[in-house]
Amino acid sequence: MSARTDGLYIFEWLTQKEIAYFIMMSETIAFGEGDTIMLEGDKSDDRAYLIESGSVDIYRQWEKLTTLHAGDIFGEMALITNEPRSAKVVSNCPTEVLAFNREEFLMLYKQSDLYEEIKKKILLRVKENFYSDKK
Repeated sequence: MSARTDGLYIFEWLTQKEIAYFIMMSETIAFGEGDTIMLEGDKSDDRAYLIESGSVDIYRQWEKLTTLHAGDIFGEMALITNEPRSAKVVSNCPTEVLAFNREEFLMLYKQSDLYEEIKKKILLRVKENFYSDKK
């Protein structure tokens, strides 16, 4: 399995070596068709997920918002905040994801002098995605 991180905004500020370390520290998880990966309002499990294969449907307040495919990321707000999950995510076919842990993510970013700026940019991007999904 090879992680598709090119162009993924949460990795914009990391070096290739840091990205490789982060991928190495991730866990591969397989889901079957119809498996619920997370529920809207659930406590964060401090993980974000990068889809390696398959696809997932994103729901907010029981309304389907979008479908994400290989190379897309979801749950990334958990890497920055400990807020409850903002959407329900269900696999719509056999799907494999890489699960990224908040602890490793923060360790990498806190090494940067630009940590606070990076954190603000990621939160802004997450909020933009959230509000654009609501339309």
